[in-house]
Amino acid sequence: MTEPSRPPHPAVDRDSAAWWAALARHELVFQRCGECATWRWPARAMCNDCGSFGWGWFPASGRGVITSWIVNHHSFLPGVPAPYVVLSVRMDEQPDLVLPGAYDGPPDDPALEIGAPVRVGFSDLLGEPPAALLRWSIIQSTA
Repeated sequence: MTEPSRPPHPAVDRDSAAWWAALARHELVFQRCGECATWRWPARAMCNDCGSFGWGWFPASGRGVITSWIVNHHSFLPGVPAPYVVLSVRMDEQPDLVLPGAYDGPPDDPALEIGAPVRVGFSDLLGEPPAALLRWSIIQSTA
């Protein structure tokens, strides 16, 4: 008898463990340099700007704008129906902070456009340990 396969989970390492733990709690955090205050993602031991090894984890706004997207017509993960959209999002904190994540909308959504404002959400992964991935929603204009 074949055992069911474990759902894919992130490959957690020393530098990214706090990032993945925060996502599992539905919190978005980034490392920030203790010397020059530069935000950084992905997590790493040394600041690219000033070379400092001092840093901490800080809450992020969870807001950004779409820089790009792709509609996947073939699912690369078991149980994920296609088509689905993956966004590239430039965070409000800093122009070079760009994160990928799933889109919380239909693949043919007319609101999908470069520069559209988005806010973060989370998609929980099944299985253990607890884990989540980013899921972006377009912020609707109130005007």
